Parts: sequence; C-alpha cells; structure tokens
Amino acid sequence: MTQQKRNILFLSSWYPSKAVSTLGNFVQRHAEAVATIHNVQVLYVTFLDGIKENFRIEEEKIRGVDTVIVYCKKGMFGQFNKRNAFKKGVAYLQSKHRFDIDIIHHNIIWNSGWQARYLNRKFAFPYIITEHWTGYDLSIRKDQPTLLKSFSKYVVKDASVLCPVTKDLATVMQGYGLHGNYEVVPNVVDTSIFQPGKKSNETIHFLHVSTLDDAHKNISGILRTWKQFSGEMENVHLSIGGDGPYEHYARMADSIGIRKNSITFFGEKKREEIAEMMSTSHCLLMFSNYENLPCVIIEAMSAGMVVISTDVGGISEHVDSTKGF
Repeated sequence: MTQQKRNILFLSSWYPSKAVSTLGNFVQRHAEAVATIHNVQVLYVTFLDGIKENFRIEEEKIRGVDTVIVYCKKGMFGQFNKRNAFKKGVAYLQSKHRFDIDIIHHNIIWNSGWQARYLNRKFAFPYIITEHWTGYDLSIRKDQPTLLKSFSKYVVKDASVLCPVTKDLATVMQGYGLHGNYEVVPNVVDTSIFQPGKKSNETIHFLHVSTLDDAHKNISGILRTWKQFSGEMENVHLSIGGDGPYEHYARMADSIGIRKNSITFFGEKKREEIAEMMSTSHCLLMFSNYENLPCVIIEAMSAGMVVISTDVGGISEHVDSTKGF
C-alpha cells in the first residue's frame, strides 16, 4: 500500500542561512530525509546584519525542500522583531496557498519553540519536536538562560511526540522536567554521498571535522595527543578543520612542535567535499567534552571509517567495538 504524503511544516531554532551557513545543518538533513517521503516546507526566521528593510523574505528549493527564510533586523527589540518576522512568513505561505499543513515538525526548543505552539493554538495544527541540544544537561551547562525551564515546559506541553536524537538526551530532558511521549529519532546521513572509497595502504589518514570550538570539541586535546602519537608513528597523517578558527590551531600545532608533515588544517568545506575526504580516510577523531549524536560520526561510519571518540552523550549508543573505540 502506498503511504499517503503528508504536508509537513519544518520550523527550527537553528537552520543554515545567509546569517550562518552551517548552523543547524543537521536539521536541514532531517528535512531532506523526510522530503523523500512527504511534502516538506521549511519556514525559518533569523537576524541578519546589514539589511536595510525591516523584513526580507527569500525562498529557494534546496535538495527537494521548499525553504522560506525570513531575515529581520535585531535592533533594540530583537525578539519582538523576530516574532513579527515569523508572522510575516506565515502570511507569505498563506498568500502562496501553501498553508495546508498536516503536522508541524519543530527542531530545537530553545528559543523558537514558541512558534510551533503558537500555530497549534491558532490553527490547531498538531506538532512534534526533535531535540538535538546539549543545553538541558546541568552537568555541562551551568550558564543556562533564566527562562529556559519554564519556556521549555510551555513549548512541550501540547507536543504530540518528543523526539530526542539519543536515549541519553531523552533521559536528560526527562530529568529536567520535560515530560511527554518520547520516541528517539537519531540524526541522519545521506548514504548516496557518504560512501567508502579507496583508502591508502601506506599512510593511515585520521580526520577531525567540527566547529573547532575548544570548550566543546577539545581541539587542544587532539593536538596534544597527536604530538605524542605522530612522534611515535611515521606513516600517519591528521587533517583537522571546519567552520572555526583553524589558523589558530595551526599556530598551536607549530608552538607545541607537532611534526609538520603529519598534520594539515583546512577551513569550511561543502558536504560533498567532506564526503570525499572521509571516503579516503581511515579514522575519525572526536575528543568532545560533551555531545549528543554528531552527524560527522554517522557520516564517517557510512564512509567506512573507524571512529575514536570520548564516551559522552549518546555516542556509545551508535559506536560499539565493531565501529570504533
């Protein structure tokens, strides 16, 4: 029997845009995955520096997903402007006769989750929530926003299903007081892009890709370990990079005396470029201080790589002795 196509409105607190091209790229991948089965419409609101008008609406079909992004000024009344921008986006979809919604799929409760509940109250659209964020774990984030708990409880109150990306995150959220109908739905990987390739028999290639935030991803820890490891092993090479200050870490590598021909640094790359790097690499390194389920891990496994990671968050739910350490 053919499955009935649903009209799904994706909302999110994070999504790739002209403001930040990589923010919430895992949400975009979820939308693309759902769009292989259902009709998906994305509506995302974000601040954008330098725009002259109060609101700017841009629409594009990206890998099968109809994507509407509303840019607005931050100014003195940032959140008020954002709320008005969201209403402009809703009016735009209505004017285009694309507001026949079966279900809303909101990603990341803080701080735009109100959008899903607003539409639920106004139009009676049911909504589910996918959560990726580590911010509910009190052992990780002491500097939580004052209104986080009350806001999050307000948002999840009428959600049909809560879909954290790991069991660990589900436990953390329930411990935080966010009660509801839980169903774990992991992050996704495009297996048509991330595939094994020919890997060198002469040099073992290690790879790290991330935002390069040291407090989160522990890049300095990777470098200290690599100095010792590459000093003991000849035929090894580490490529390390992403959408962060890779030049800073290149200088750090020099300063601690890492063998120059054992390490390479790079900046932000497209998904297809990362897939190509993974296809020829042997091992992914992740020394994170905290995580849920980084897409880069499942992408690496899809590309035939071994994963070496710290045992944090939900990583051990997916990396076992057959896939890495």
